[in-house]
Amino acid sequence: MKIVVIGDTHSHPDYDNKRFRALGEFAAEELQGAGDDGYIVQIGDWADVCAFNSHGTKLEMEGSRWKDDIEVTQDSLAEFMAPFYRRRRKLPKRYITLGNHEHRVNRWIAQEPKFEGTMSVQDLGFEEFGFECIPYGQMLNLGGVNFVHHLGTQTGAAAKISSPTNGVKSIGVSTVVGHSHSADYIPVYYRDRTVHGIDAGCAIHKTMGYDEGWSHQSAHKYRRCVWILENVHAGDFNFRQIRLEDLGV
Repeated sequence: MKIVVIGDTHSHPDYDNKRFRALGEFAAEELQGAGDDGYIVQIGDWADVCAFNSHGTKLEMEGSRWKDDIEVTQDSLAEFMAPFYRRRRKLPKRYITLGNHEHRVNRWIAQEPKFEGTMSVQDLGFEEFGFECIPYGQMLNLGGVNFVHHLGTQTGAAAKISSPTNGVKSIGVSTVVGHSHSADYIPVYYRDRTVHGIDAGCAIHKTMGYDEGWSHQSAHKYRRCVWILENVHAGDFNFRQIRLEDLGV
């Protein structure tokens, strides 16, 4: 089993989608010939969903529209899938473990019930492009490896994979998470197995993060990269990490 793992991408109306075409080209090359053993997992926050940003002021968010979120996300999906369609080969199985940014839509509907039935996360188009969506907070398991947007704590805060109390040591199962935009790897050695923990980094636009109020304090810690897990079996695997700069974006 071979899995291409892509971190938070944050498609956003203010940033171009060139990186999605580069990611698609890379994934299509990596999975060429993998057949039924090839998979893609995007760890969540594919879409930024800035129209429902609860962190910015009303003045900062003026002009943000749900239709723009839909358009830029569907365009990013088309850019990503174009290299696969061009090759005319069997498509790999594709998953998204939905993140807190996609979950913004659900939170908005919960606060404004009058919009129930008129809008949903499905409007972003993931299923139309063949991605299976794993609900926010739920884990996907492939080859004995868990994938989830972020780990939770008892307080509801997001925990990194290296967290001593809520990380991979506590779980005891190889796990890949996103959310933090930083990249990290931690192995835990048992007598009969090795458990891997990966913080997947991100695949945001190269200029994103430094001006946004929610991220400018930590943007210098971000690592834009994509991961390849190879020979995945029973939670063990070999891995490589490729920087987005090496893909030309």
